[in-house]
Amino acid sequence: MACDPISNLTGCLSVAAAGQQNAANPPGWEGICLSFAKAAQQLLDSFARSFTAIPPVDLTVTSVRSVYGLSLEIAALVAAVLLLTQVIRTAVTHDGSAIAQGLLGVGKAALAFVLTLAVAATALRAADELTTWIVVRSFGSTSALSAHLAGLASFNQNVSPSLTLIMAVLGIVLTIALWAQLLARGIAVTVLVAVSPLAAAGQVGNASQQWWRKLAKTTVQLIALKPVVALILAIGLTVPSPGTGVEKLLAGLLVLLLAGCAWPAMARAAAVLEVHVTGGTLAGVRGADTKTGAGQPGGVDPAELSRIAEARTMAVVHELRAGADRRLDVTRLARTSLPARAQPKQAKPGQRPKAAAGDGSAR
Repeated sequence: MACDPISNLTGCLSVAAAGQQNAANPPGWEGICLSFAKAAQQLLDSFARSFTAIPPVDLTVTSVRSVYGLSLEIAALVAAVLLLTQVIRTAVTHDGSAIAQGLLGVGKAALAFVLTLAVAATALRAADELTTWIVVRSFGSTSALSAHLAGLASFNQNVSPSLTLIMAVLGIVLTIALWAQLLARGIAVTVLVAVSPLAAAGQVGNASQQWWRKLAKTTVQLIALKPVVALILAIGLTVPSPGTGVEKLLAGLLVLLLAGCAWPAMARAAAVLEVHVTGGTLAGVRGADTKTGAGQPGGVDPAELSRIAEARTMAVVHELRAGADRRLDVTRLARTSLPARAQPKQAKPGQRPKAAAGDGSAR
């Protein structure tokens, strides 16, 4: 029905209301793209508000302490078995280094049993406080961080709706991955600390020393993950944007990608550093006490090296003797195979040897 302000005023109002609704919620493909952009904004805003408000890992709860006590009992049994193995090894090899390693490992394990909970709780609290300090110092407050993150997926009329949809979906995926990584951090740290006595007991044996080193390295990386993510966001979001359209969206997604790859990057850097420290240029600085992950010297075992050198020396001596014997046999065979007339006669004492036939000295 046509809009007639005299005869049909209600129809005119309905048409105006429908026009306002279509302007606010564009129909069709543009409306779908706008809904995804709004979803990305809401997700980023929620992540920013909960980033510093994620509950800290509490290692004093009853469940953690009960599991830690159970791990202590199992670790004591494991340490006893490993120490017995070291004693047997000492008795077989007549080398006291094995029992010395076992006794030293028992002391290290006992120290780890006592200090692990306190050190881990202190490190977690320091990481949370450092994260808050980085956010406040860089953005001023948590709400300012929320505004920066929400602006990454803002709907711009100059950007194509299809491109906005792609960017919004990527932003949603990266935000969910980063958020899940931070939530899994607390669970992983709790589990690693609860079972740490088992890894500490491995220091008693030679082949099991890697248990504690790997667990400690992974726990430190997880604790440092939250401050590292805050530092990446502070650097990436405070840098002046290269543009106002697609460039801004790409820069924001790159910051989220770098924050999501913080943990794998830290693990890779730790592995490279371990290679250089254990067997690289710093091995000579640490001296002869350089150990590999298994608790053995970084180079060749001295006993094995001496045995190999002795075996090679004896092989060379036997080869030289065999060569001399072969040359002596060839000489004897050559002498016995010559005719009697061709063999030189031995001259009597005081008599000159006769010249052979055809010798020019006879003439």
